Amino acid sequence: MLNFPIPYPDELLYSTIARAGIRHGLISPKQLLEEVFDGNRKVIATLDLPNHLNSLIKQLPSRFGIEQLAYQHTLFPLYAPFIPEQRRVQCLQWMEGQSQGSIHLAMGVAASIIKTPSHIRYCPACLKEQGRQYGEYFWERVWQAPGVNCCARHGLLLNSKFTRPQKERHQFWPATPEYCPLFPQKPISDNDRWIAEQAVVLLHLPPRASPSLAQWTEYYRRLAQDAGLTKGRLQIEHNEIAHRVLSFCSPQKLRAMGLSLKDEDYCWLRSIFRKHRKSFSFLQHLVVHGALRPASWNITKAIDEACSIALQPKHVNNAPDNPAKTIALTTDQQHWLKLLSTQEAKAARKQHPALYARLYRAQRAWLTAVNKEHKRPTQPERKSRINWQARDAEYLRCLQELTTFVTATNDGPRRSHNFWLKSLKTPSTLEKQLARLPLTRAFIQRYTETVADFQIRRLENTYADLKEHMSQPPRWRLLRSSGLSEQRLTPAARTFLNALTENSDVTENPQDQRYR
Repeated sequence: MLNFPIPYPDELLYSTIARAGIRHGLISPKQLLEEVFDGNRKVIATLDLPNHLNSLIKQLPSRFGIEQLAYQHTLFPLYAPFIPEQRRVQCLQWMEGQSQGSIHLAMGVAASIIKTPSHIRYCPACLKEQGRQYGEYFWERVWQAPGVNCCARHGLLLNSKFTRPQKERHQFWPATPEYCPLFPQKPISDNDRWIAEQAVVLLHLPPRASPSLAQWTEYYRRLAQDAGLTKGRLQIEHNEIAHRVLSFCSPQKLRAMGLSLKDEDYCWLRSIFRKHRKSFSFLQHLVVHGALRPASWNITKAIDEACSIALQPKHVNNAPDNPAKTIALTTDQQHWLKLLSTQEAKAARKQHPALYARLYRAQRAWLTAVNKEHKRPTQPERKSRINWQARDAEYLRCLQELTTFVTATNDGPRRSHNFWLKSLKTPSTLEKQLARLPLTRAFIQRYTETVADFQIRRLENTYADLKEHMSQPPRWRLLRSSGLSEQRLTPAARTFLNALTENSDVTENPQDQRYR
C-alpha cells in the first residue's frame, strides 16, 4: 500500500490501519486487509496485542522495527516487565508473525482476573487536541489499558459505540466524533489519576530484559521487610498488608478493577508475596506499591530493583546414590518410610504435613530419592466418557437437515467452515474435536463454500433480479448490487462476470434506462 500513514505518538496500530482505510477510501474491511497484510484476508482486528507486524513494517519507513512498533504502538509494555524473559522474546516473535491467540495466553491476558473493558474507550478532550494539532483523530494506547478508567490530564474516559470483543472481527474502526461524541467528562480521584500516570510510565518504557519470577519473589519479600510487615525473615503479615491496600483503594474500587480481596489462602494479594509461580498483572503491582510506597514512587524503580537482585545459586547436596539405604535413619525418616509402605507420597504428605515439612528442610535429597523409589505406576488412561462415534452421527444428521433448508434458496450468507460449525451446538468444542468426528469433518469440507463460489452465487442472484427489469444488466450494476468491486473479484468470479456481460454492447431497451 502506497502512502501508508505514519503512526502518531502513542497511537495504537489498530488506529493507524483504520486511518489508512480512510485515506485510501477503502470501505470494505476485507479489501483493507488485502492491501495492508499482503493479501491476507483472515487477520483479526486486534486492539491491544496485534500480530502480523512484519507486514506493517514493510509499509513503514526503515526506522520502524518490531520492538519499536510493539513498545510504542501496542499495549505490550504493560505486560512485558512482569513475564519471564524467554516468554517476552517469544511473544515478540509471535507479534511479528502469526500467533493465533497464543500471545494473549502467554502474557496472561486471557486468564487474568482483570477483565478487558466492555467498549473501546476515548477521552473527548484529547480528541479535541488531536483535531487541532493533527487534523485527524486516533485511538491512544492508555485509553484501552485494562483497569485504567481515566485520562490523567482531563478526566473519566467515555465508552465509544464499539464493544469489545468486536462483532465485526475484521473491521478497523476510526476514532471520529461520529462514533465518539465529545461529551463533558466527570472528575476523577487522586488514586485513579495516579494509576493512569503509572500506566503511561509503563507504556513509555524502552525495550529491556524482564526480571525472572524468582527475582520478583525476592523483591516482594524485601518490600514487605522494608515496610515492616514481616515476622522474622520469612513470615509475612498478610492481614496488615490487606489493611493498607484497603486504605489505598476502597473495596468498591477494587471490585470494579477485578481485584477484590478475599480472606482466603489463594487471594491474589497473598500470592504476590509468596513464591511467584505465575505472572501478575501490572495493575496488581500498582495497587500493592500504591499502598506500601510513597506517592512520589515510580513503577520503573520496582522493575530496576527486581532486575538488580542477584539470586544465590541453588544448593547442591552431594547425597549418596541410594540415601534410602543409609544405616543411620532418624525417627522422622523411619516414620516416613513406614507411611510409604502403605500409601503414595502425595497422600502421606497430606496426612502428615508437619512431618513432610521437617524432612523437606533437613533431608531434602533423601526425601526426593525415597519418594521416587516408592512411586507407584500411574493409573491406566481413563476411557472416554463420550461416545464420539454416536456424537459424530448426530452432528452429521443435524447438518444434513440444515442443508435441506440452506440449499432450498440461493440467497443467504457465505456457507463457510464457521457457518456450518456455528449452526450446531457448542461450536467451539466441536472445532477442537473435529479430529474425532470424521463424518462431520468430511461433510464440512465437502459443503464449505469458497470465496469465489460465494461471489459467483451473489452475481447469479443479482443477474436474475436485474434481468426481470432490463434485457442486459450492465457490469457496474451487477457489481454494485452484488456488493462487489473489481478489486475484490476472484479470478473465477471475474471469468463468470465476463461471461454474463460479454453481450453488453447489445442495443439497450429504452425502458431499461430508468433502472441504470
